[in-house]
Amino acid sequence: MDNKLFELTAKRRSIRSYTGEPIEKAVLEEIMKVALTAPCSFGHRPVEFVVVQDQDRIRELASCKSYGGNQIIGAGAVIVVMVKLDRGEFWIEDGAIASSYILLAAEQYDVGACWVHIRNRDGKRKSSDEEIRELLGVPDGYAVLNLVALGGKAETKRGYSEGDFDLNKIHYEKF
Repeated sequence: MDNKLFELTAKRRSIRSYTGEPIEKAVLEEIMKVALTAPCSFGHRPVEFVVVQDQDRIRELASCKSYGGNQIIGAGAVIVVMVKLDRGEFWIEDGAIASSYILLAAEQYDVGACWVHIRNRDGKRKSSDEEIRELLGVPDGYAVLNLVALGGKAETKRGYSEGDFDLNKIHYEKF
């Protein structure tokens, strides 16, 4: 059976090393349009994004995370995924789904991508979330869930094949 989505998801891997080349504006815009289609709780659309392409600002973002932030240095763009908190308890899920859509859209255009966790992580002076919101001028009432680094792939990773998956993890009707 033809399954284009499986082909895309099997090919997608986290890329943490980038060529440093900028991402074409049209490609970045298409990736972000896909992000806006992500489903969200009650249709409130609480997820918002800041697209950062300036390399100095990307280095500043990296320094907002005391451990693991350097992997965004060299990316052509970093998407800051944040959620407005006034719409209920599902903000983490809403942001995570939108981030997953970004990861898949990036792969569709052969752009390397990696999720960088921010929620509940330490910055240098405050939480990573607080430091990023300060840096980017994000108003109160939002939380930064994660970053998604995007860039030309400077590393190659083998995709998955059907044989890589344990189909015994799939249960029907009962565990």
